[in-house]
Formats: sequence, structure tokens, C-alpha cells
Amino acid sequence: MWHASILPADARAKIPRPARVGFAQRHITRRLRLAVIFCPKPGLWRLMVLQGSGFLSRLMIFTRPHFPLPLLPALAAALSAHAATEADRARMQFFENEVRPLLVQRCFECHAEKKQKGGLRVDNIGYLTAGGDSGPALVPGEPEKSLIIEAVRYHNAELEMPPKEKLAEKEIAALEQWVKIGAPWPESEARQVSMDEHGFTEEDRKFWSFQPLTNPKPPVVKGGWARNDIDRFVAAKHAELGLKPAPEADRRELVRRVYFTLHGLPPTPEQTRAFVSSTDPLAYEKLVDELLASPRYGERWAQHWLDLVRYAESDGYNQDALRPHAWPYRDYVVRSFNADKPYDQFVREQLAGDELAPEDPEVLVATSYLRNPIYEYNQRDARGQYEVVLTDMTDNAGEVFMGLSMGCARCHDHKFDPIL
Repeated sequence: MWHASILPADARAKIPRPARVGFAQRHITRRLRLAVIFCPKPGLWRLMVLQGSGFLSRLMIFTRPHFPLPLLPALAAALSAHAATEADRARMQFFENEVRPLLVQRCFECHAEKKQKGGLRVDNIGYLTAGGDSGPALVPGEPEKSLIIEAVRYHNAELEMPPKEKLAEKEIAALEQWVKIGAPWPESEARQVSMDEHGFTEEDRKFWSFQPLTNPKPPVVKGGWARNDIDRFVAAKHAELGLKPAPEADRRELVRRVYFTLHGLPPTPEQTRAFVSSTDPLAYEKLVDELLASPRYGERWAQHWLDLVRYAESDGYNQDALRPHAWPYRDYVVRSFNADKPYDQFVREQLAGDELAPEDPEVLVATSYLRNPIYEYNQRDARGQYEVVLTDMTDNAGEVFMGLSMGCARCHDHKFDPIL
């Protein structure tokens, strides 16, 4: 029931009433009740919310004096929620009109999806609060603690952004105001970006090369193009992208491809004619086995490994002194490829052969990998030169055996890779 006036007179008489309701309370309840009943337009709601009691005090229309006071908290909550909605809308409009265009025009070139100088992105509130190499760029509600504000003010010579030209005072003021009001950002776009103690986000750890190995089942594909499981994955991707495979190579093209792939040299005219004219259904398989059994195969493919480990027969740098005893390591790599040595054994022998089999000359030669870095004989800075060699080998080992560049980790947490 809204109030007792809707009851019969005899029933109303039995309801206890307050001894006295003050005039001010009665006046307010009248105005509040009137505000609820006689506000047919949204614009009037807005006027009431913005002007508050001043609006109510100017309503000179009287209504019934009795208002159910228990409804006052609900009414106050409704008014507060409406006011909050209006304030949020105004804050978001300020961001869209004043701040987002500024970030796009003056910041995205160096701090967005394609490029992140200093490890910082500003195209999402999550990235701003997570920050970059210098720490969190944004502390909502705290302009004085936000690096983005410090940078645009140009008060710190080592932290001035944008670096080419300072923002206009009006633009700086807009950023300051945005941070001060809590740095509003559309919830539909916002990302939660949290970093662990080493500075890596969950998104960083989802990078494809850090995922555990799986054994996926080859997809079922149509047609007869696929001849093995790898072909089936390729064919499925072709179908997904609406592509067609290239025409099959003829025998002359095929024999040249096989020779270039396995030996790095073209076949002779005689070898080409022999393969093209062969009627043996296993001619291709036999040719591949023949080329793999040749010493030329190890010589060809050892080049790729020697490039990775930066093998050279001189020191590099200015003096570039010769290394007359470098060649045994080169031959070890060639023999390993020709012997089809297991990769795990190949790696262990190079990293710790002297510890695993110190009596085996073949394995001892493998550790010559650790003597491949560039070197310059310099007695004036022997200690510094030693540090250069160790650092160079650490970097190369990370790149070759782990697929991780480790140069950045010399001085700080790595920008991309989870290296402790």
C-alpha cells in the first residue's frame, strides 16, 4: 500500500501515527512524491538529478502530505544511479572527443600493435596500466604518479614524449584531466593485462613457440592430391583459404629440385637424362637414397649448421688472425650429418663433450663449438675481452639451441622471452 488514505476511515483511525511530522519533512516528502509521479519526460529527470534539492524546492504544486518514508532510500538510490550513469557518459564522451584522437595521432606510431618502443603500448587501457620497460605508464586517478603525464610535460629530460615535438598545453591538460577522472576506457575494448614478477603477461606466454608439443590427428581432406600426413595439413589449409596447389613438377624439374636440395648443385646432363628416361616406378626414391648416401650431402647441409654457430677460420675484428686448427670442428659437423647422428646427441657433444667422454677424440672435437666466437687478442683489456667471449657464446647458445635471443637479458628483463 502506498499510504493509509486508501483505507476506510474506521481502519485509518486504528493505525498509529507519529506524534508530529515536522513541516520540513512533510515539505520534502511532498516534493519527492511529486518528482516521482509528475516526471513524464527524460529531460525532466535529468534536470531533477542535476539540480537536486534546488529543483524540488522550486516545485510549487502540492499533493497529499503523506508519503511512505520507507521508499525514500530506494528513490535516493535510483536518483544516484541515474546521476552516476550521466557522469559515466560524460567521462566517456570526454575520452572519445579529447583523448583517443590524441593518442591515435601522436602516440600510436611508436606505441601500438605494430611497434612498441620501450615495451609500451597505449592502444588499450590494460597495456597502459601494465606499462613498459620503465614501469606502469598510467595510474588512474593519479596524474602525478603516471609516467605518461610526466613524459608529456617535458619536465624530465630523459623522459619526453612525443620526442619530436611537445604536445600543446591544451592537449596536456586534456590528458591530465582524463587521468584525474579515472582514465575511462570503453569496457568492450578494455583488456586485463597482468604481469608476473618477471614482467611477462599471459598473452606473452601464449606465443606459439612456447606452447607444448602436440601430436595432432591429420585432417580428412577431399581429392587425391595429398599423399602423406603433411600433405593433408597443407590441403586442409588450402581448402580453408580457397587456394589450389601448384601443378605437379615434371621429371626434369623434379630431378633438379632434388639435387639442389640435397647437394646444393645441379645434376649433370647425363644424370638428368637418366632420371627422365627411367621407367622404374621407384626411380625417385632410389635417387633420394643415393644422394643421401653421398658425402656431398653432409658437406651441403653442414653449411647451415656452421652458419648458425658462426664457424670461421679466422678471429674477425681488426687483426682477423687465422685459426689454423678450426677445421676439425667443421669436419666433425660434416661427419655427423652424413652419419645421421641423433640431434640430442649432436647437441650434448658440442655443449659438454669434454665432460661426457673426455677420452673420445671425436667428442672432444665437438666442444670446439665453444671456441667459435669472434676474438681479438688484446692484452691491454684481457678481462674485458674474456667477458666479450663469454657473452657472445651465451647469446649464440640461446639462439641456436633454445631459439631465444638473450642479448637483452644482459642488462634487464628480456623484452619478449621468459629468460630469468
